[in-house]
Amino acid sequence: MRRSLGSKEPTMRQSLGSNLTSLVVVALLAIASLKPADASVQCQGNFQITKYGPIDTPYCEEEQIAIVAQSYGWHVSASEVHNDPLKKVYVCQVLGSDARLKGSCPVRAKRSG
Repeated sequence: MRRSLGSKEPTMRQSLGSNLTSLVVVALLAIASLKPADASVQCQGNFQITKYGPIDTPYCEEEQIAIVAQSYGWHVSASEVHNDPLKKVYVCQVLGSDARLKGSCPVRAKRSG
């Protein structure tokens, strides 16, 4: 049975194409409606706060170094401390006696002499 050219009946290919389009639209809407997970690190002093409790991490130690330096009026960001090891060493050398930096700055052996 052949259809005439003027027939308005949808072909199987047209039905399949519209169903696939609808499925793609629904999938994209479902993905777009998902909220991204909160990926930010929460620090309290030198500790990262997790659902399992506080964990001592180098990231939070460096955040603490930047916070203490800023409290002294230094213009240093946490990003600078994270990405520039010499900035971290310099801040620790100058402000290392501050009790808030205990555990954040590496301990240096005292020279006898």
